Amino acid sequence: MKLFLKLFLFLLINVSAKAFDFNNIYNVKTYSSTTLEINDTNLVDEKNSESLIENINNLNEALDVKSKELIKQNRNRKTVKYKGPIEDIFTENADSVVFIGNRKNNRIQGVGSGLIIKHKNKLKIITNWHVIEDADELDVWLKPEKQIDERFLIQNVDSYNAKIYNIDKRKDLAILEIPNLSLRIKSINFKEFKKIRHGESLFVIGHPRGQLWSFNEGRVSNIWPNYDWKYKGSSHKANVIQHQVPVSPGNSGGPVFNKNKELVGIVTFVDPEGQNLNFAVAVDDVIDFLNEKPKKVKKKKNNKWIKKKDKGSTWIKKKEKKKKTDGSIDLSNAKEADINNNGTIDAWLIDENNNGIYEIAYGDTDENGIIDLLVMDKNENKIYEFTFIDSDEDGNPNIAKYDKDEDGKDDVIAYDYDQDGEWDKYENI
Repeated sequence: MKLFLKLFLFLLINVSAKAFDFNNIYNVKTYSSTTLEINDTNLVDEKNSESLIENINNLNEALDVKSKELIKQNRNRKTVKYKGPIEDIFTENADSVVFIGNRKNNRIQGVGSGLIIKHKNKLKIITNWHVIEDADELDVWLKPEKQIDERFLIQNVDSYNAKIYNIDKRKDLAILEIPNLSLRIKSINFKEFKKIRHGESLFVIGHPRGQLWSFNEGRVSNIWPNYDWKYKGSSHKANVIQHQVPVSPGNSGGPVFNKNKELVGIVTFVDPEGQNLNFAVAVDDVIDFLNEKPKKVKKKKNNKWIKKKDKGSTWIKKKEKKKKTDGSIDLSNAKEADINNNGTIDAWLIDENNNGIYEIAYGDTDENGIIDLLVMDKNENKIYEFTFIDSDEDGNPNIAKYDKDEDGKDDVIAYDYDQDGEWDKYENI
């Protein structure tokens, strides 16, 4: 445990997608011990490290649980239940999509869609500002087990009363919360706005004209940074994706995915003067909005929601670098190595008990002078069974790999999407 704690207190800086083969470390050239310290290193705080240790120690158990789930799902199944990844986009995410009723004077005056996400270890709902505008109350329905129509849902199915957590009228976004909502949802990956491509396939889940939990497909038509548009007298501006996915009233606030099941945006508006000119606010703006400190929202007598100005950021906020004395990895006793054999030092090996086995190894995979990968050989058999990655370069680990049987191939991969120290998803490789 002492080794683990020390490991995680020095854990995971910026990492590239590629990984070194540290299991061949004893076959590469090593050099003299270093005398330097890596100073520009973000550390995981002690509280976070303890949570990481607990979750990584459960990787073995997670593998067994996942295997049992797969066996149960495939029992007595003659054919695969779903044909492929496109169908899985709906299957895996439909339960995270909600139906929102905007209630005024005790009557539903408008409806829309929303997406449940995990936010600061609590569930929040992303939707459009115009979906919740001027509401006395906000009713939210989860996906029922059986297919029903809109009228039956509103009249016969219990709803949740949602509260406004934060709004950004300019980007036409809102965050809702439902106190004590308990629901298992699938963690979602995101795709950056700058990586969206013209012609890319997109998929929308929502409720067009009351057709509950509909699934539609289209393509990216255009990409518009800092796009201006108006909605019933209000002005808006955001990065938007123009697309051809069929959408109608009721789709607003719903998620837009690509074929890789990544969230790329939130359905927002349609140009009524054109044909099939549909737009979604890019996920980058959604994340920026989530990063904001929620503004205080209160209700006036005229029932309009007012937001107070405030500044700050929460949730996916990147860790600030600590001072040099606290934020450095001491490599003074580490062995230097050239993993790629190209003449550049790209790894530092640590043998804490001086038995000739390197139980900890740090790597600089892109050779830019910054440590960006960490592996560990817990039982010191010269096989690194744990690999830790920080793919978005913010100083917090978001990917962990575990080679259970130590055959040189990873058996489990874990993801911490919101980087709160708890692994959100385990996959059997």
